[in-house]
Amino acid sequence: MTTDSKAYLTLTPAAMQVLERQASPRKRGEFVSKLLIEYGTVEGGVDAVDIEGMKLMIMGLAGANKTLEGRVMKLERQLAAMMAGQR
Repeated sequence: MTTDSKAYLTLTPAAMQVLERQASPRKRGEFVSKLLIEYGTVEGGVDAVDIEGMKLMIMGLAGANKTLEGRVMKLERQLAAMMAGQR
């Protein structure tokens, strides 16, 4: 039988809100323990960053950025035309 260890942590308000939403006061230690164990495994740790997934996300963000740039340019042209018409 293993014994649990007590740890006192200082959490940011945002982290505490997540913890409160995810686990009851009696289950918070279990929740944090699971998170740390998953983080420490090869699959869940920093060493196993999914490079392909990150590339796809960046490509998606770049595409969304291009779309927004086009919309802003269109609005700028419309605004310029409106301002030219008022003079």
